[in-house]
Amino acid sequence: MKAAVFKGIEDLQVEDVPEPEAGPDDVVVEVRAVGVCGSDLHTYTHGSFVAPGQIMGHEFAGEVVAAGSEVQGVSVGDRLTASPLVPCDDCPRCAEGRYNLCAAAWTQGLAYGRPGAFAERIRIPHPVPGQNVFPLGDEISDEAGALVEPLAVAVHAAKLAEPVQGTTALVIGLGTIGLQVVQALRARGAGRVIAVDLSELRLDVARTLGAEAYPGARGLDAVLADALAGGGEIDLVFECSGVPALAEGALGHVRAGGTIVVLALFDDPVTFNPTVLVQKEIRLQGSIAYTGEDFGDAVAMIRAGQAQSAPLITHREALEDISQAFATQLDKDHSIKVLVTPAAGS
Repeated sequence: MKAAVFKGIEDLQVEDVPEPEAGPDDVVVEVRAVGVCGSDLHTYTHGSFVAPGQIMGHEFAGEVVAAGSEVQGVSVGDRLTASPLVPCDDCPRCAEGRYNLCAAAWTQGLAYGRPGAFAERIRIPHPVPGQNVFPLGDEISDEAGALVEPLAVAVHAAKLAEPVQGTTALVIGLGTIGLQVVQALRARGAGRVIAVDLSELRLDVARTLGAEAYPGARGLDAVLADALAGGGEIDLVFECSGVPALAEGALGHVRAGGTIVVLALFDDPVTFNPTVLVQKEIRLQGSIAYTGEDFGDAVAMIRAGQAQSAPLITHREALEDISQAFATQLDKDHSIKVLVTPAAGS
């Protein structure tokens, strides 16, 4: 079959690779749609997270084309999406149910050790519906299914920031994750969601999703002076930009006793004075990935109409054009989510 193989910085090659085979407790899925993620861009531009030879791609949906004899609850013909994490189920974090913090979940996960979904087909080990695989049914398209994974990231972050109901939240950076955070916050009852980015395209989509969106070129001080002119303060900040100056600036804009959740990956370190954390009693919270519960909640949000997928999808590319897909995803002014379509789908 064909797959896009990471060879090194800015080097992806579409090659013939061995067909995945379903063992007794595995399924093989024909990939219908797979998103280019921000973490994929870090690999592409900096060589981070994976070694050359890896097939990336962890935001995906498709149809089961083979199932092992011991698989229960999943059948050939089912359409599904899946969590790429493959936890060890033995470490303290797994015992706590915090599978996203299991080190093995990443090193042996899909696209981070095992072959990922920038391929015509992918093998999923030990599928358990509602835990690591999630049926889409007739009401969720393949493309929407591929956006479940980044929505689960946002759901997890919103839960870490609770209470959300009635709050005023600031979302900095409106790539796919930031826009999904907007949707997760609206679904959890945030009173106001103020969103900031440089891209007019992304600002327009944020408004469509229910945010008050402001261009960030003037800086956070000016943006929030306008946004809060009628009163109020920022209870929650979600840093999704990966820009050190904006992460540092969040400390000055969240209210005393407020919460800052950092989801972005940073190429450069952030320097700040921790005394501000002490004096304002700020909760500074990191957020990585999701649990199976978050994934299930994300599917439920889409099914209930609480999250939209179509406004986020700006481009589609064939697997053979994977390099163009990455180049387009890097163009923040003109793209939000680029989907690769290895196989035809809905």
